[in-house]
Amino acid sequence: ALLQAWAGPAAQQWLASCLPVLRGWKMQQIELCRELGWRIVPGSLANYFVAHTPATDLPAALQALRGHGIKLRDCSSFGLPGHVRLGVLAPAAQQALRRAWPDCIA
Repeated sequence: ALLQAWAGPAAQQWLASCLPVLRGWKMQQIELCRELGWRIVPGSLANYFVAHTPATDLPAALQALRGHGIKLRDCSSFGLPGHVRLGVLAPAAQQALRRAWPDCIA
């Protein structure tokens, strides 16, 4: 039933109407990361992307972010130390990262 609903016209129309919003949020989030001094790994076509942070102690920074309710995936297990994977989130969540990051790397 789920697959039939997903393939139906109403679901596909809803998805198509959401894509421009999600693309805009992704561009805003990538720009925010650049402003924070992060290097974006090119090539992501999904609703997430990978970035290298300037944190000298990334595990400590990620733990501090969790204290602010922000969870980022450490990409060390992917062979990318110093990198995180970020899901594309709404502007309010992006602003939470903007506010928290300076305190988490200090």
